[in-house]
Amino acid sequence: MKFLLMFITLFLLISFPSQSSADSLFNKIEKGNELYKQEKFDDALNTFVDAQVEHPENPKLKYNIASAQYKMKNYEDAVKSYSDTAATAQDAQLEEKALYNAGNALYRLGKLEESIEYYKKALALDPNDKEAQQNLEFVREEIKRKINEAKNTEQKQKEQQQQQEQQGDKKDKTCPNPQQQKNEQTKQDQDQKKPGQDNQTQAAEQQEQNQEQQKEEGKEEQEQKKQGEQEKKQQTAESDKGKQGDTPEGSPGQSKEMTKEEAEQWLNNVQENRDKIKESKQRVKNQGSYRSREDW
Repeated sequence: MKFLLMFITLFLLISFPSQSSADSLFNKIEKGNELYKQEKFDDALNTFVDAQVEHPENPKLKYNIASAQYKMKNYEDAVKSYSDTAATAQDAQLEEKALYNAGNALYRLGKLEESIEYYKKALALDPNDKEAQQNLEFVREEIKRKINEAKNTEQKQKEQQQQQEQQGDKKDKTCPNPQQQKNEQTKQDQDQKKPGQDNQTQAAEQQEQNQEQQKEEGKEEQEQKKQGEQEKKQQTAESDKGKQGDTPEGSPGQSKEMTKEEAEQWLNNVQENRDKIKESKQRVKNQGSYRSREDW
């Protein structure tokens, strides 16, 4: 009888604390979940951590703690908690969920390659997880997009650098230094003043040419006048000869008949005078169209 009473007492001492502890864990998890639904993630996290003090190896508490950290954007802590959950999970479903969420946290950290590895591990446990498959494809496309953007950025930078170098070379060729530009301007100014004579010299030469032309014209008029007088005298002599007939030689008003040699000499003089006049006209004409030669 005494043995039976001792056994009952021992059973009660062992059973009631365990039941009380289970009730306390369940209540805390329920309370934490309610706070999580209300998006009071800080309070939910504190509740789960308090419960973990008494149950440090409970995988559900680890998972809930990781989820609260993720919602608070503590992604580094969330990755550690999800990884710990997957390592200690007692069933494949909880492990697969922990791996999937660890992949999400790594993506938020910008660790795309690592997130792909966790998605692959989750799909290895549950190939039918559509969300894990979609996220895996999404991250792969994101990696490709970033690689293409990097290539395009590098190509644009090269093109801009080449364009700047070309513009620099063009500027060096088209824009001389100030001293060189000044020398070229001075040379241009000198070249503009150099051809021929200056304006005053050209004006003086033009005036001299005009005077020479006037002299030649005067000479021409005198030659023409002289020739006219000679022709008039000849005509008068021939007319008088025809009228006088056989007037004795030496009589008053008698015109001496020209010999053949005198007539030829007179004609030669007339022709010579005409050639001189023609030559004078041509010289005057050439002088009137004179242009000063450019001396470069």
